[in-house]
Parts: sequence; structure tokens; C-alpha cells
Amino acid sequence: MIKLIIENIDGYNYILKDSNNKSYNINIEFYDVDVLPKVGDIIYINNKLLNKINNNVVSFGKLDGIYGRTITDENDEDVIGLSIQDKIIYLKRYYG
Repeated sequence: MIKLIIENIDGYNYILKDSNNKSYNINIEFYDVDVLPKVGDIIYINNKLLNKINNNVVSFGKLDGIYGRTITDENDEDVIGLSIQDKIIYLKRYYG
């Protein structure tokens, strides 16, 4: 997983930067999250998924949510880690 720091948030548009200062612009909607991420929080994301969604719209929600695929492997490319307030929340990509 790649560590991305949230540099800016404008509505659902997130500007994320990796350790090489490469910037990613992704429109993200989070479901079933008690606290939304803020600037400075971290998103851990699979490189395959990142390449698919850069400059696109994507939604994430609970691992046991009814939307998206059933996750059977902790290394599934549709899983992200969201680090908020020193706690990591694992979410899956929602489809539909």
C-alpha cells in the first residue's frame, strides 16, 4: 500500500501527495465513517487501485457494507486504510 497525505480538501475533491511529492486529484465520497478525514490525515491505498482511480470519482465504505465486492483477502486492491486521529479504519471500494 502507498501512503498518501491529504494536502487539500474541496468538497469531495481530495488532493493527495505521496512520499515523492507526486500529487493525485481524486473525488472521494466516504460512507459509514463517523469522522471524515481532514488535511494532514493519511490514506493507505493499493497501487493498482490508485492507478485506476486517479482523476476519477470513487466511493468507500465499511468492509461489511452491501455495496462493492465481498472482501476475502486483506491485500485486496479495493481495500484502503484511512488514518484519522491515530486510528486506522479499513474501508472497501463501493460500486453502484
